[in-house]
Amino acid sequence: MLVKCINNNLCSSITLGKEYLVIEEGDKYFVVVDDVQNEITTKKERFVVIEDNDLTKKAKATINELNYQLENDFTDIKDFKIRKNSKGEIKEIIVKFKYE
Repeated sequence: MLVKCINNNLCSSITLGKEYLVIEEGDKYFVVVDDVQNEITTKKERFVVIEDNDLTKKAKATINELNYQLENDFTDIKDFKIRKNSKGEIKEIIVKFKYE
């Protein structure tokens, strides 16, 4: 995701009007690489989204595929793993499909 800074108040390592690549997104924060090449966690309200990389489209396609797998007893899934962060929130789901 690409975001543009609209408020750098009390944050000297980001520049007003500059675009930043989002590494991670939380409910109220973004993790971005700042002007001195450090990863920082900063409030979402400081930015506007420029490009979301069709995230919604990809999420819908993934949900549709997983629903299909649920309805068909996971016939095409070889293995899956769920990674959680320290708070117990799901961070990543890795699904391995059978290729025949």
